[in-house]
Amino acid sequence: MIVEKDSTLALWAWILLLAILLVLSIILSISMGQVKIPLSQMLDIIRQEGHSLFKEIIVNLRLPRALAGALCGFGLSICGLSMQAVVRNPLADPYLMGISSGAGLGAAASILWLGSAGPSLPIMAFLGALIAGAMVFALGSRSRAPVYRLILAGLAMNVLCSSLTGLLVFFNVNPQRLQNLSFWLMGSLAPATWTNLIWPCIITVLGSFFFWFQGRNLNLISLDDDESRSLGASPQKLRLIYLIIISLITSSLTAFFGIIGFVGLIVPHIMRFFVGSDHLRLAPLTALCGGIFMVLVDTLARSAADSEIPLGVITGVIGAPFFFWLLLRPTKRG
Repeated sequence: MIVEKDSTLALWAWILLLAILLVLSIILSISMGQVKIPLSQMLDIIRQEGHSLFKEIIVNLRLPRALAGALCGFGLSICGLSMQAVVRNPLADPYLMGISSGAGLGAAASILWLGSAGPSLPIMAFLGALIAGAMVFALGSRSRAPVYRLILAGLAMNVLCSSLTGLLVFFNVNPQRLQNLSFWLMGSLAPATWTNLIWPCIITVLGSFFFWFQGRNLNLISLDDDESRSLGASPQKLRLIYLIIISLITSSLTAFFGIIGFVGLIVPHIMRFFVGSDHLRLAPLTALCGGIFMVLVDTLARSAADSEIPLGVITGVIGAPFFFWLLLRPTKRG
């Protein structure tokens, strides 16, 4: 009982620490950018009556963008953690299912055919992501060993959707539309507005809270199927439920903010280093750490150069060496 109580206190201490760091990262993000806003003046600017340039930047540009970064971090990191449990592979993340490529195909069809980056883009990207995720699960689950078929189906879906997107690009001759598509495919929080936050916020918050309370089941499905069944879990049923929710969260974020890779790979491993492999602790802490990570990455994207750097470029530069390190590090033998 004492050990369990100490563990609970340690968990809440971690949650409090990461929550404070998340708030501080959001405040820092609002302050930094091409237009610097002193932290000491931020509250006074928000409180003042009427409209001003600084107030407009804070309230309608940087605050929704910072919250969008936190949402993307929450969703992509918790989906990465859950996906690694679902397929029992520490190198997995939501993009293994082909969701990002499906969203990219939908976005390409919207931008290149309709010439629109408005409402049709998130709708078609969302549908493309959901269809790709559903097809991967349908193909990957038709076996007694769905885990391995799922990985192969995801790789095949990535290749198929990327090839179809390439065909759309090849046959399009409008340079402006190609530029819009290119920037979207590399990910950006620039489209974030209070209106655009509603749909991804609802799905991400509900999905994240769901996984926060699934720690025990995530621990069980990380084991061999026979062992998890002997402990009272239903691995096939849980995988189906988890993959549907992962698809919903990832596709909703990708539809609005583009393809942002490696978040679901990097953040869970960072938190495992600090708190171990128990999903009861990992789930909430990974979500909070992911929020901090994405807010800081977006701040860097807006501040490091004269023009905005796409988020996918930064996360790729960070994530690819991290991925190589995971591949090359010695495997522990128990």
